[in-house]
Amino acid sequence: MAIALLTLALVGTLGLGGAILIGYRVPGDAGLMRTHFVVALVTTTVLVMAHSFIMFFLIATGVELKDMEKERGWGDSFRRRTIAFKSRVFPMMTLALLLVMANFILGAAAHTRALPAWLHEGLAWTTFLVCAFTLHREYRVLGENNKLIDEAARRRRGDVRVAEASRPGNG
Repeated sequence: MAIALLTLALVGTLGLGGAILIGYRVPGDAGLMRTHFVVALVTTTVLVMAHSFIMFFLIATGVELKDMEKERGWGDSFRRRTIAFKSRVFPMMTLALLLVMANFILGAAAHTRALPAWLHEGLAWTTFLVCAFTLHREYRVLGENNKLIDEAARRRRGDVRVAEASRPGNG
């Protein structure tokens, strides 16, 4: 699942880079405005989905690990670790989401000349850099999350073996 989510975020980030490059060609060829708009629309949709899905995936796995930990009396190590790595990525993901949406909206304002084009251009590059940084951080956090899930699975299998060995007739 993490690989699919990261792939979605990578495709969106690369699409944003493509939309930026197409945007530079629009003044010389007004026919490219439609292409720039469509690529930006698809990219915005993909990036909003990717970052939102990653957030919800981390929330859901954190809740599942917390519940398993509580049910089995393992303490609160998993909960503390999930909170720690979510706190490293959620602020950047939120910023990336806000910038992606603002950039798309301000693109329309730049197109109608309500705002100067340089403002949209500057925000586009800022958005691209934040999305690239966020993608890197998501990669690291999802890797840590996968390790945590594996650790919980190993511990759970160990609990099952201990429970089976303690049943009467299994000695």
